Amino acid sequence: MDFLDKIKSGVNHIKEGKGIPVPVTANMLQEVLRRNDRLQDVTLEIKEGEIHITGKANADLKVTTKDLSFSITLQPVQIEGRELIFKIAKLKPLNLSILNKRIFDKPPHLTYKKGHIRMDFNSWEIVRKIPIGKIKNYKMEEGSIIIIVGI
Repeated sequence: MDFLDKIKSGVNHIKEGKGIPVPVTANMLQEVLRRNDRLQDVTLEIKEGEIHITGKANADLKVTTKDLSFSITLQPVQIEGRELIFKIAKLKPLNLSILNKRIFDKPPHLTYKKGHIRMDFNSWEIVRKIPIGKIKNYKMEEGSIIIIVGI
């Protein structure tokens, strides 16, 4: 089998719906959240089909700044292109849209809009290495999300 046949075979494999599995671990997601200068002491777990995040957020309330301890539970609801959209299932102590936007709206990895957090996997180097395709499916396992990138 020559080189061109190998490429055709690989493309056909992806087209048939199998796609390329890309594991995204809880540690990888936690590192993205730690890049946010408004969050401290962040811990993240993936279990039972949900993402659980706890930590402290520096809430800039225009008049004053305050450190708030928070706990958030995210449930996946939709796939668009190379983005996975999560619904905020639980948020303690408050679920205020303006506060959520200030804390969780950190492009290119995370954006917050109308009670949903969009996670853009195309901003990750591991996914960017796959030049074509979009997320066809995902699987949430204990400690990781397996996204399937295909045509």
